[in-house]
Amino acid sequence: MDKLFVYGSLNNDQYFHILTGRTFSAQPAELLDHRRVQRRNSFAFALPWNGSRISGKLLSGVTPAALQKLDEYEGEGHLYHRRIARVKINGEITRAYVYVGDPKALKPYLKKGFNDRDRIEEFVARQVERYLENKADRNLLMDRRHLSLMVTRELLSEEVESLLSQHFLDAGLPPFIIKHEIESASLPSLDWLAADRKAQAYAAAYLSMVIKFIIFNQLEEKFRDQYRGSVQTKPNYYHHTLSGLMALQLLQTQRKRVQTAMTQMGVDTYREDLRYIDYGVAAIMIAEEIFDLDLADEIVYQVKKHRRSGSHPLGAELEFSNLGVQAIAAAERQDPVYDGFYYFYDFDLMRRGWKLGAHIDDHGFLTSPDVRTRGFMELAFGRYRLLGDVSKPATDDAWVLSRMIELAADYIDVQPHSLHISIETLPDRAFRKIDDPQFFLCLLLLGGDLRKDDQGRLREWRIHKEEITHPEVGVCLSRLNRHHQNPSERKWSSVVEFQFPRLTAGRDYQPLIMALKGFQIAANPYPFKGVKECPFQAHYEEIEQSLVDWAAQPMPVSASSLNAFIDLVEKGLKEEALTCGAEYDSYCRLMLGRIEAELKEINQRIIDHQPKRTSTHV
Repeated sequence: MDKLFVYGSLNNDQYFHILTGRTFSAQPAELLDHRRVQRRNSFAFALPWNGSRISGKLLSGVTPAALQKLDEYEGEGHLYHRRIARVKINGEITRAYVYVGDPKALKPYLKKGFNDRDRIEEFVARQVERYLENKADRNLLMDRRHLSLMVTRELLSEEVESLLSQHFLDAGLPPFIIKHEIESASLPSLDWLAADRKAQAYAAAYLSMVIKFIIFNQLEEKFRDQYRGSVQTKPNYYHHTLSGLMALQLLQTQRKRVQTAMTQMGVDTYREDLRYIDYGVAAIMIAEEIFDLDLADEIVYQVKKHRRSGSHPLGAELEFSNLGVQAIAAAERQDPVYDGFYYFYDFDLMRRGWKLGAHIDDHGFLTSPDVRTRGFMELAFGRYRLLGDVSKPATDDAWVLSRMIELAADYIDVQPHSLHISIETLPDRAFRKIDDPQFFLCLLLLGGDLRKDDQGRLREWRIHKEEITHPEVGVCLSRLNRHHQNPSERKWSSVVEFQFPRLTAGRDYQPLIMALKGFQIAANPYPFKGVKECPFQAHYEEIEQSLVDWAAQPMPVSASSLNAFIDLVEKGLKEEALTCGAEYDSYCRLMLGRIEAELKEINQRIIDHQPKRTSTHV
């Protein structure tokens, strides 16, 4: 028989081609005496049910080879059973194969919240894993084959992710391409380190970071596997965000256990008798030890409880350096822990930290894994490929983004330095001129770095210390950037990147994120940089100079400007809340209260710092 009735994931032409590499003649049809069962946020399956019908398509000319691949995908004989059933097409009855589900066998998948794409991903991952097994057997020579496969999968996880993504973009990849990509992917090694005495002085810190990234990756994968329905994101958003947040939350509670385990296993330092893969195995074992289902259940519950999705895509970039602003062009050995991340790529840390977008930013055009450089270690949430600036928005939820920032800053054992918040622009709304420069002072009150210098003078350090200024460029308060979501896509998304915030450990960034979002929606100001033709360039240059002057000697924001700024933010958030429901509206009102309180508190600090003769403020 060469006829097959399809109704669920197989009814999707792209998915069918991914699974079989083939396309067959198809016509609309009905499956008789069967009922379609589909739980919310999950995949569909058919059950025998007298009198019921399922709409779908009848495929003709289906080859035995294609059926064999589909049998493997459907778990024929276990999850599904391929049966012959009656199908109605063009008013006539014919017979065809159909895959009928086994509810008992499918229950674990339904409980986890697997949807159609999850099942396709799992199937493709199994195909990739066959080549990983061969590579592990030939290269690692470990006694425990399962552990050998796990560490190989982890060390090549970026390549595996790329193959999975390419499968969906190209509606399937030929096996020889998968084999070639896996075979050509290099496994990291520490052989080079034995002859590099300078690098050995920093090896313990780098290897600890290797282990911490791997532990994070393993936990993120566990949350994605165990709680599929709770970590799913919208298609255009980065699909590791929620599971990554949960992994970071678990790591915060288990921080001492991680460090103790690393010490007990002797992997918190450089040892010549250990290979890179040995450190990887240790990290996997630590992740297995600290993952507790009861704790994971509570974390998933708390994330669900706090989520408040808006409608505007958000992203963040976090910069870290123990040298602060001196990270750029730092001298050799100036940083006693990482030497300015000079050996970041030697320890393969970009591939270890790809889920968090880890790379080195030396404020040049682009850093390459083939070139050593000193600079900031940067995490770019949602950026899953550095070359080509390929990224997706991290989230549309200010709480999720703020919590990710806070937890990542806590987990990365490096001094936090700066934070960039990105908000996708509205394509149908033109940028506008902002007449009141004090609106930008309100942003600096919320996100800048206002503190005293060694002489007790109040300064805004991000501008005054020239962290976001350049003699030829000016003040980089915000910039218009563009990103695309896959390398072959010509369509770009425009985002405004606010570059002024200071990254501080333990800080809740929700008020700042919501203020930026409300301000951007309502005012939509011209970004300070990145716009080719701004008709108000001279006006913005005047604003930039006023910001430089203010940063050197901060003065209170006037009550009228402060209140006007709050009104503007409220207007923007109300506009967004119209499409997001009552819960989000309540959340916006809560955040507005916090924004107003923070603004007035910091403004009062400036007032209190003024000489008494100027302390009156209107």
